[in-house]
Amino acid sequence: MNRDHLSGVLWTIASTVMFSLMTLFARLAHDVAGLEAWKTVEIRCLFSMAAVLVLSALTRRPLRFVNRSWLVSRGLFGALAVVLFFFAINIIGVAKATILIYTCPMWAGLLSPMLLGDRIGKGLWATVVVVFVGLYLIIVPPGDFTGISWFDLLALSGGLLSGIAVLSVKKLRETDSTMAILFSQAFFGWLIVGVPAAREGYAISPTGWALLIALSVFAVAGQMQMTYAYKHVGGTEGALLGTLTPVFNVFIGLFMFNEQVGVRGLIGCVIVLAGCIYAALPPRVPAALAEAEASDRLT
Repeated sequence: MNRDHLSGVLWTIASTVMFSLMTLFARLAHDVAGLEAWKTVEIRCLFSMAAVLVLSALTRRPLRFVNRSWLVSRGLFGALAVVLFFFAINIIGVAKATILIYTCPMWAGLLSPMLLGDRIGKGLWATVVVVFVGLYLIIVPPGDFTGISWFDLLALSGGLLSGIAVLSVKKLRETDSTMAILFSQAFFGWLIVGVPAAREGYAISPTGWALLIALSVFAVAGQMQMTYAYKHVGGTEGALLGTLTPVFNVFIGLFMFNEQVGVRGLIGCVIVLAGCIYAALPPRVPAALAEAEASDRLT
């Protein structure tokens, strides 16, 4: 392993840590400061837009929005996925919400023929069946279909929306810069949450502001680190390393917030993660798609 490749691997791992810390502080903002997801998403979006504009000015690279229809797609679907994720971690827990959101590689693989004209291999269909078995173990209580939570389904739909955003990023790689793509998500996220967030007001405690700033810094840092890392690591390798985020988040949920996952749920988590890793491997999902997925982390 040469020095550049090692640097890329380390930056990728560092980005997964940043995304997990973002999730941790988003949950703490709710539990400690009483802030709802509307407010946490709003501050994250405003901070991200400011960071992109500052970097654009410092590097003297003006933002150029070329493929506007796909930028809208990436912005709206990516922003909705973030909103659903932030709501879900406060209600169904960090561990479960992260696993459900990280089904996005599977959804991206299934939707790519319709949206981008890609072909689906037979292996992906088998993977879908396996992943849904894992999801069944996570979501459905033993012998009780009525125990399915609507928030479980909302988090899973967040994975679907994130999958569409992944495909949007893949398309945008042909025409638009990373900064423009990142700005689009932050901008549309702010449009979505701006009104309900404003109704909550801005009388936030110093602790609340500290937590909001922390989660925003970690979110932007994770995005930037992942973007830099892809200069030195391949798309598939990056996608595999990226699965450290849900692994870290499962441990955060278990040990930081005393979430009850259970053996059945943990088995389901392993199955879903294994299926999504397989879905991110070529030729089922091209390496470019895996790279696009990495740029779309929530996370």
